[in-house]
Amino acid sequence: MFVPICALALVAVLVLFLIPLLPEHIAMHVGPDGVGYGSTPLMLAITCAAAALALAIGSITGLGFFKAEHWYQKEKLISIGILSLGYGVLGIALATMASTLGVEQSAVSGNSVGTSMLPFVLGFIAALWFHIAALPAGKMEQLGSQ
Repeated sequence: MFVPICALALVAVLVLFLIPLLPEHIAMHVGPDGVGYGSTPLMLAITCAAAALALAIGSITGLGFFKAEHWYQKEKLISIGILSLGYGVLGIALATMASTLGVEQSAVSGNSVGTSMLPFVLGFIAALWFHIAALPAGKMEQLGSQ
């Protein structure tokens, strides 16, 4: 539970530190009807809140399964999947800040939306592998026993 809190705190501090250097509005959606823009601070706040929710649910779920001694492969997959989702969302926040840092408001394009998808996927996969290795192995379930 310590690592998710540290990761979230680090991203939150970066957001607070870098927000003056980011444009006021950034692309939030790119679709067939064009680019949709929105408030940068609001987007980053919502992204951090979504990540915090996923990290909290994943941590509490994993801790609950572990304490109840019901730490099987499915339960481990559930908890690390939700935790990894939180890290992937933090990757979106980091990529959005990195891709728009120092960009003038008139030069903001929809590129930051696409740029943030790769860190989401890479952060999700890296977190999955980390948690698979770092957490205790899930116990094997016996099938067909009554």
